[in-house]
Amino acid sequence: MARAEHEHLLDDFYAALNRDDVEGAMELCDEDIEVWLNPDVVAAVAPRGRREVADYLHGWFDSWHAYSPHPEQYIEAGDQVVAMVQLRARGKGSRFDIEEDMADVFRISNGKIVGLRLYVDRKVALDFAGIPG
Repeated sequence: MARAEHEHLLDDFYAALNRDDVEGAMELCDEDIEVWLNPDVVAAVAPRGRREVADYLHGWFDSWHAYSPHPEQYIEAGDQVVAMVQLRARGKGSRFDIEEDMADVFRISNGKIVGLRLYVDRKVALDFAGIPG
């Protein structure tokens, strides 16, 4: 899959999330998608497979009044793509807006997302992908 195809796939993934279309985002993922959660991200067990990942995302989005991840840049790293993400969010019941720079690391195979690692620290994501930060 070419770089432009990776970017198109990930643009579609984030666009689906930004319109609260978790099922649409899951259609872009392999049936056996694996998600790794940073220890700083609260979750008892990392979700695996479309159904668990969709359930996790629905629960996550339900805890926010607004949650909008916007990819700013994609960096190819072997069989991975690092998405540099600008997050804008507001928790339920909160009056404060959150604006954070984060990163997600994707593995893509046969036109589908097969792996996703969520990072709150961009440098840690780049280090994981073997990219000098």
